[in-house]
Amino acid sequence: MSRFGRLVSVSLALVASGTVALAQPHLTALEILRRSIESRSTVDFSGLRSVVVFDGGTKLHGVRQQIDCKAPDRLRILVLAPESEKGTLCITNGRVQWHYDPTTGHAVRAELAPPRQTAEQRVQELERLAKRMRLQYVGEEEIAGRRTHVVKVYTSEGLLVKKSWVDAEHFVTLKTQRFDSHGRVKSSAFFTRITYNPALDPSIFDFEPPADCTVIDGERPCERMPLSKAEKQAGFRAVLPRYLPPGYRFQPNRAAVIEMNGQPVLWLSFSNGADTFSLFQRPGSGPREPVQRGRSMTWQEGGFVFTLLGTLAQAEMQKVQSAIRP
Repeated sequence: MSRFGRLVSVSLALVASGTVALAQPHLTALEILRRSIESRSTVDFSGLRSVVVFDGGTKLHGVRQQIDCKAPDRLRILVLAPESEKGTLCITNGRVQWHYDPTTGHAVRAELAPPRQTAEQRVQELERLAKRMRLQYVGEEEIAGRRTHVVKVYTSEGLLVKKSWVDAEHFVTLKTQRFDSHGRVKSSAFFTRITYNPALDPSIFDFEPPADCTVIDGERPCERMPLSKAEKQAGFRAVLPRYLPPGYRFQPNRAAVIEMNGQPVLWLSFSNGADTFSLFQRPGSGPREPVQRGRSMTWQEGGFVFTLLGTLAQAEMQKVQSAIRP
């Protein structure tokens, strides 16, 4: 789907689960998270997942999904509820991803990087994260009838940013919570049911756009590069925010240049180790006052159009926006 309209599915809805007080496993927190990345290309499963997004402690939105995964590179996510989003479909075959929205009649096609390359990049990012964050194994809990290892991720300042429940046998992540800068849950995802090694019909991972839908060519894999190289390629200097939410840092070696309507757009990334938000910058004109659509905010300032995109709380997004001054 498009770079500016993409919604990343975050799994959620909190459920009570009994905690089992067990000793630290032989695996470290880092190894548990590394294996959870590797499991995406080695484990077949089918299950039901709930996803809820919060802002400032208030629930904004929730969905229920059917998820089918056929290793190493096929994934199908079908929205079951709410009724307004029922039938929304995301299908990946390892090379191409389709996102189909029956309410708009749009089918967005996006090319993907090779699965092996994506997995290697995720492991490398995890290893970089482990050098500047604190990973803590905190015990075991049961999720969807499965025993899981529970791992917390903290910033170097001690701010909790993420909590993961990883299947102790198959290392699939069964639940994830992400936290804002005030320690409040901002998204939560969890499986209510999961089956491993199911008999999946290969045809469910095929997608043929309906005859009456509009096909949109989405994003293509882009090169990440140092900021200086990206600025030279784009032809203008980046404007960095003077304020970042606690725990977030600019990623100077993960800048990129993409094209929008024939114009270069500078893409900057900021991360707290668990979550990332993006700032897009291009020359031109746009709305003088910030216009917000879902998780994006667009405005014009000093001859540039900026777009913030991510899962920041509303108040934090406004503070970052006001701190961008060309």
